[in-house]
Amino acid sequence: MFHLNVSRLALVATLGTLLAVQAVANGHAAEYTKEQLAAARAAIEASHVADGLDNVLVAVAQQTKTNLIRTNPSYSSQIEVATNKIAVELASERVDLDHAVQQLWASKFSVQESQDIAKFYNSPVGQKLAKETGGLYNAIGQDLQIYQQKLAQDLYQKTRDELKKQGLPF
Repeated sequence: MFHLNVSRLALVATLGTLLAVQAVANGHAAEYTKEQLAAARAAIEASHVADGLDNVLVAVAQQTKTNLIRTNPSYSSQIEVATNKIAVELASERVDLDHAVQQLWASKFSVQESQDIAKFYNSPVGQKLAKETGGLYNAIGQDLQIYQQKLAQDLYQKTRDELKKQGLPF
């Protein structure tokens, strides 16, 4: 399965929703055919790019509980019950996110392209790619963080050395 961290999920969810809301607000809401949306949905499902989006509500609910309990610890049980109740009520809005993501995909890929994407991701190599992508992104993120830290240290030290050569007090 394709796993994303919560902040990346929140970004994807927010971006998809904002694009759809912005298009409607600007009077530019594109109309997509049932075939376009079905092809986009098939590509999304086959590629597993939206698998973790259900976790967004769970994470936001937990964050809400934590914030409210931090400021009102004596009401923790009431906060827990109220947050869970509201989260269940808001779960029905998840379909709006699915629709926004489908529209986003339909705006970027033709029906044929979406069908080709679904076909690829339903193949053995496509399934492997979908399964491995989350781990690859995490590993790349760790490698990037190490590289960034080393680069920052090297740049800082070499810049200081260069400024010292110029007689500056570094």
